[in-house]
Amino acid sequence: MVEERVGAMKTKVLTPEHTQAYHRLMVKALRQFPADFEASHIDDFHPFNGPILCAFNDKDELIGAVGLRQEQLLKTRHKGLIWGMVVAPGHQGCGIGKNLLEAAIAHARGLRGLEQLYLVVGEHNTRARRLYESLGFKPFGLEPRELKAAGKFYNGVHMWLKLK
Repeated sequence: MVEERVGAMKTKVLTPEHTQAYHRLMVKALRQFPADFEASHIDDFHPFNGPILCAFNDKDELIGAVGLRQEQLLKTRHKGLIWGMVVAPGHQGCGIGKNLLEAAIAHARGLRGLEQLYLVVGEHNTRARRLYESLGFKPFGLEPRELKAAGKFYNGVHMWLKLK
């Protein structure tokens, strides 16, 4: 996937020229939604290996991103992880998250040997859970106290999507 345009939004894989904008977007999200990400804004945030699909508006401003990583071990290469889903404030609720996830799923279907995707979403984040379910992700478990942010524990819902 090089670039795909959806309405006034285009989706493409993160390139070095947008790395700083991506970093700013993630740091802002980590501060604003500490219970929704494993990383913290004070951590040395380094994304997992794999493509990061980004959404850009018609002014070429980064307005959303989602990471995709295929497992590397022989027995788990059939699985891919969706991680770091973020849509910039002011752009949420406009379908950008759905478009990003659709692009990530399409990209995943093109990866050799990848047969399913998985993700973890906060139990409290019903909006995100509904989005994932609308695209076919199914919950398969609840991890109690998956994250601890600001002294409070948050449960994580594990979800998966069969690709093939």
